[in-house]
Amino acid sequence: MALNLTRRRFTLAAAAAITAARLPARQPNARRSVAEMEHDHILADAAIALNAQPTGLMNVSASVAALTAAFVLTQQESYALAAFAQLADWLPAPISKSATPPSVVDLVPAAEIARSISFLTDAVHTDPINAWLVDLNQWLNTAHGPVIERDTKDHRASAWLLLVAAIARSQRDDATLDACRKRFRHPTLRNQVSEAGQFPQEMATANPFRNTLFNFDLLCGACQLLDSPLDPLWPSELIDGVSLRSTAAWLFPILKDPGKWPGIADAEHFRELPGRRPGLLFTGRAYEQSEYVELWRTTPPAVPTDIAASFPIRQPFLWTTRAPYGY
Repeated sequence: MALNLTRRRFTLAAAAAITAARLPARQPNARRSVAEMEHDHILADAAIALNAQPTGLMNVSASVAALTAAFVLTQQESYALAAFAQLADWLPAPISKSATPPSVVDLVPAAEIARSISFLTDAVHTDPINAWLVDLNQWLNTAHGPVIERDTKDHRASAWLLLVAAIARSQRDDATLDACRKRFRHPTLRNQVSEAGQFPQEMATANPFRNTLFNFDLLCGACQLLDSPLDPLWPSELIDGVSLRSTAAWLFPILKDPGKWPGIADAEHFRELPGRRPGLLFTGRAYEQSEYVELWRTTPPAVPTDIAASFPIRQPFLWTTRAPYGY
């Protein structure tokens, strides 16, 4: 009896070993904690931001986002106070009163300021920056220039969508968020994405690779903000298969090996691309593609100075974390 039991155990163990050998290796978790992956990077960025004296919108946005991410990560109020101080020192006149207002694309860094405000609202006095954001939103929806950019078929429309969505989240404006979801499904997907997952308008520019990546991050950032359990946006797909899923699938091998870029080389800074794209992290998590997340995680986070404006999101941790009050 003992001999039979031993043989039975041996047979079962051997079968288990064979089965295990045939199974694919365990893949990294696509939903792995962004806080865990970004911990050291966030604190390093925040340490630099604490001593920064930024004057331009892009620099203020990067600094405030880093400090806010560190505050959310550590709950140390000093980071929130530093973020508020930098915003207070920088805060310009309302956009609507500007004699020469900037383009919508130039204002993209304001989206990450708006995202940061969602986390700072209980820690510091945010009324002045909220008023500036409300004015910006009004301008984006009524002024002639931004309305024209909204209706284009390229990254200018994506920039408009990201800005309006980010401000709406920070102000808890559900009506605007619903309108942005409808705009994302139509006309945004139809106007911008081909059946192959490419952005034809960006591919036709002088810097097609950079603009493709910029647009990818803009649309993924907007989708990340707008996606809701009651109105899921990531699965959105047109009847011919056009979707952000198809764009991510087309771009992934190129991001892994830029030599596979099928278009012409950019006129400037082509060798500095692709960089670490937050859109890859967002789509990896949304579509359960762990290889996307792993590629994003292992790409150096440094942003090339010469093309910093084409990286619209510097702290994806803030975009993958739910802020107080569900926003």
